[in-house]
Amino acid sequence: MGNNGGTGTVNYIRNNYAALSASLQKVALFILDYANEVLSNTAGQLAEKIDVSEASIIRFCKALGFKGYADFKIKLAQELGNANAIYIPDGISKDDSVWDVISTIMRNEYEDIRFTLEMMDKEAMLKATTMLHEANRIGFFGIGSSAVVANDAKDHFLLLGKAAQSEWDGTAQLLLANSLKEGDLAFVISLSGQSAIPLKILEIAESKGVHRIGLTQNPRSDLVQKCDCALLAFKKSTSVEDLTTSSRIIFSAILDALAVACAAFNWDEYARNIQSTRKNLIV
Repeated sequence: MGNNGGTGTVNYIRNNYAALSASLQKVALFILDYANEVLSNTAGQLAEKIDVSEASIIRFCKALGFKGYADFKIKLAQELGNANAIYIPDGISKDDSVWDVISTIMRNEYEDIRFTLEMMDKEAMLKATTMLHEANRIGFFGIGSSAVVANDAKDHFLLLGKAAQSEWDGTAQLLLANSLKEGDLAFVISLSGQSAIPLKILEIAESKGVHRIGLTQNPRSDLVQKCDCALLAFKKSTSVEDLTTSSRIIFSAILDALAVACAAFNWDEYARNIQSTRKNLIV
């Protein structure tokens, strides 16, 4: 299934109802009967009303091809005539103090990481760790905010003594992908999983027999289909526009965990690499 806004969100849910699991059908029935109530509820509040887990709400949105609960609410609001509704991050009101906003956002981001850990596919993470450990050279790729994550990941793996590279410019990333050889690894990061350059990079890597790992928030994206191993990140908060900060933090946390997990294959070797790197950086 994939979200087709042109058919209307409510009709789209009704048309795809039969393809949902029993637990997700329960969510669908409530929304079809009480669509207006969704707009004033967080994912957690809606889950409580329906008597399902919050994870089921997120899975419902993802199963229908929405980016998340926030994206689903926007589409639903547009259909119900509330396109001008203003959404703000969970737990924040216009009357909050600056400190209230700071502390709430930090709690939300903590919850996003905890939620991702609960939802993470353990087998996929273990497979990705093995692939990273066995790779001769790792190319990290990402556009926009994902480029920041890719560059940080490259630095982390270089510190461990792994041959790693990333580029900021899109054309340079395509050239990097073209330089990869069998035994190397392409690690592609994309929020939507549908961006043109990341998908092209995966095509190039595949043509060269290079293994591919993808990190995205969209389980039904083309990126997932083009990877040997797909890692999915989840946002619990319903912030609509957060400059992708929350998503970037989740992605960074996943890659930090993978880097340290790689070190666990041989602590002594990686410890020597880190010690050597730090010694050589002292001038």
